[in-house]
Amino acid sequence: MPANLPPEYFEAEKRFKHASASSEKITALEDLISTIPKHKGTDKLRADLRRKLSQLRKDVISKKKGGRGDLYVVQKEGASQIAIVGFPNSGKSSILACLTNANPVIAEYPLSTLTPLPGMMPFEDIQIQLVDLPPIGNESTDGWVSGILRYTDALLLILDMTDDPEIQAELLIEQLQQWNIHLLSGKKPDVEASTGVSKRGLIVANKNDLAVTEGSFIRLKEKYGNTYQCIAISALKKENLEELKRAIFEIAGIIRVYSKPPGKEPDLSTPFTIPSGSTVLDLAEFIHKDFLFNLKFARVWGSAKFEGQRVEKTHVLKDLDIVEFHI
Repeated sequence: MPANLPPEYFEAEKRFKHASASSEKITALEDLISTIPKHKGTDKLRADLRRKLSQLRKDVISKKKGGRGDLYVVQKEGASQIAIVGFPNSGKSSILACLTNANPVIAEYPLSTLTPLPGMMPFEDIQIQLVDLPPIGNESTDGWVSGILRYTDALLLILDMTDDPEIQAELLIEQLQQWNIHLLSGKKPDVEASTGVSKRGLIVANKNDLAVTEGSFIRLKEKYGNTYQCIAISALKKENLEELKRAIFEIAGIIRVYSKPPGKEPDLSTPFTIPSGSTVLDLAEFIHKDFLFNLKFARVWGSAKFEGQRVEKTHVLKDLDIVEFHI
């Protein structure tokens, strides 16, 4: 047992041991992991707990496919999974309906979303999964909602432009911090928090088509524009949705890379999607272990200094690169 574990660790450990339902175990274990300081002495403990968490999620998904289990784990599909966060009547479900193939309940009354609802958003040649969640502030759902937010790749913070969006943003960010979820700025080099989880985020101000919102987005950008990316849209009028799609792709933290067999044309039909910052060696490992061990060199079209340049295995790839492996 590593030294210097905080009191919150032992409280979360107790909750995990007493949890009965799978969703409760997953949430408790996520809380447990988030309390562990990130340093060399805790690497093994954190790795063991993450393996246990991964197995729990697999078990829940397996039960769900068999017709059992609860609804509080959303299996990741597509290139990335982005969770939609907001207060009641902010337009979360309308945005999901505009961007994906999902058919959520859209109503003027609060709490029309009761369970997680995923949908696939097409972006050029890939699909990104968006997940609509019950609104923040509901005690009956906040526990498992916070668990999904820890598991997802990035967050969309949806604000109602008619109701002091800068205050909504402040309250949402504060709630995330209480759950030990830290929103990365995206405007400057980020340093991940020493405890909890760090997530890329995008602030989306909805209902920009209404006259009463004049000046709301200006106030929002004055307060948060230097820290987070902020976009104003109208889900009702379908305004600025293409810019929103591009911004969602950017916070997903992925790039698209295409393969090219030596002497042949590249396959541009289906890209590999890998984390931003990945190298040639990372891509080789992602495709097949034989590539990783037998790779002699690679040529790159796109981010290289000239087309088809022979690059080092440590060459960092960029979006839309074409890579030719030589083994």
